Amino acid sequence: MLNGILQSLRTGLIPGNRNADNIDRELETFDYALFLSKSVQTSGIKAGLLKSFGFGQVGGELLVVHSDYLFATLTQDQLEKYNDRLEKRDVKASRYWQDTLVGNHSFVQVKSHAPFTAEQDKSVYLNPLARAKYDSKSGEYKF
Repeated sequence: MLNGILQSLRTGLIPGNRNADNIDRELETFDYALFLSKSVQTSGIKAGLLKSFGFGQVGGELLVVHSDYLFATLTQDQLEKYNDRLEKRDVKASRYWQDTLVGNHSFVQVKSHAPFTAEQDKSVYLNPLARAKYDSKSGEYKF
């Protein structure tokens, strides 16, 4: 669902529900409820609200705001630094994808063990600031 909201924020396209063919008449009387069966292209979406209702009355809610509003709060210098870092990430991601396509490694590299020892697990789980660091010599993440 989050991926769908992110795509809608990026493209302005609101996907329709192709299976919305038997909406109860009572629901159709609300002025602000919209039941789309076809996609709608907008000039842009500013935000999206994601609601998830789980088992046992447990649910979550997430407000996703378009990145333009975040970037508008940055100074020119901060924005340039961010764009430089973004460009470097894009180059690394492209290189990784190319290496995957030519068979240098698999796309998903499954870990065989946690990046911490059994003795460290309590301190890792109880420390919200605990972060693993990549060790280029071993090719693994470690504490």
